[in-house]
Amino acid sequence: MDFEKLEVNATGAGAVEIEVSASANDIHALLGEFYDALAESRNLQNGASWAEIEKELADSLPSEHLRELRRDFVIGRVTGEVLRALDVAPALTPRIHALEYPEDGEAYSYALAVIERPELTLSSYDPVRIEMEESIVTDEHLADCVAEILDQHAQYVEDDPRPIRQGDHVKVDVTTLLGDQTVARLSGKGMLFDVDEHAMPAPFIKGMLGMHVGETRTIEYAVERPRAIAPDDVDRYVATVTVLSQQRKTTPELTDEWVRETFPPVESVASFLEELRRDMEFDARALNKDTKARLANIELEKRLQGEIHDDFYRASYKAQMDKLERELAMQGKTLDDYFEEEKTNEEEFSMKMLIRSGESLRQGFALETLFEGRGMTLSDKDIEAACVRLLGSDSCDEEALRSSGKHRVVEEAAKRMKAIGWLVETAEVTTPRMKA
Repeated sequence: MDFEKLEVNATGAGAVEIEVSASANDIHALLGEFYDALAESRNLQNGASWAEIEKELADSLPSEHLRELRRDFVIGRVTGEVLRALDVAPALTPRIHALEYPEDGEAYSYALAVIERPELTLSSYDPVRIEMEESIVTDEHLADCVAEILDQHAQYVEDDPRPIRQGDHVKVDVTTLLGDQTVARLSGKGMLFDVDEHAMPAPFIKGMLGMHVGETRTIEYAVERPRAIAPDDVDRYVATVTVLSQQRKTTPELTDEWVRETFPPVESVASFLEELRRDMEFDARALNKDTKARLANIELEKRLQGEIHDDFYRASYKAQMDKLERELAMQGKTLDDYFEEEKTNEEEFSMKMLIRSGESLRQGFALETLFEGRGMTLSDKDIEAACVRLLGSDSCDEEALRSSGKHRVVEEAAKRMKAIGWLVETAEVTTPRMKA
């Protein structure tokens, strides 16, 4: 491609601003490719003129939309040629500044801003030192886990009616309003819960005390909003509750018979405890490995040297927010639901997320810098493992990855996985007791 103008201005921290002007001949050729591709995608007659294609698609593709598609096609192709000509590898999607639409017979000019991967180093490429107390499974932990399992299998049966006291188990119908909106998490039919502050807000529990079976009561109460800044910064609820029955909680006894009925094919208490301890120890090892990796990565990030462009921090923040919103949407929740559950507000959460995303970004760059600095290499198995983790086992064809533009992402993930593996294997670990 012949460029009438190709001016490059490096602005620091890996940022490059490029002004480009493609020749009229190149624009004509690209527009021809665009109309050919458009005709093929819409099953139009081969050899149709551009005007004929536009006329044929007028009903389904408005002229304004067509102009935007044509512009995006031309910019995409020209930008690819520009990056290849300058040997520039953007680490983020280039930002395009285009004021005009490409027209046949005319040169086309626009500007783009590219952020390359920053040039970073580590103050040391040696193993890190971390302090952590490893999780171990004690007899006490095992007993607590057994008690929790038995509690999960507890049964409730109707008990003799009496005025409600703290610690009772009750079945109720309750509808809670905040303004004119029903609060789903505080409402329900036949709700079974313990009369304590862990099940429902403390003011509601206080308002229930002394109620009789069959009684209906309206309880108005206020709950301080998360991170309230004034005494009257509260949510005011109105709950209508009807006590259906008192309940007696019966926790099963740990016996061979109960184990056989509840956890077949386990045959005895001894076998149950043995398998439970084995599972807990497996979880403890996984937790220790994850903790070691997290702490080692934090220590490595402290060694990172060099300037990282602000666009990376913005992109990292947006990626983490988008991920959270997708996960919440899959649960049928919104960010407001999340703020309420976590007892936070938008400003405080945004600040925490900004810090967290920045740390994640720097830790990722630190791992890539360690990979390069120690001369590590990737095997086919490393690429495959990263591909499986990111995309799934059926998505590891290298040619398909390259054609879809995902190969670089998978390669970066593989480098980070290789580096964190080395970091965990070589980390020098001390415990508070050993240090003392």
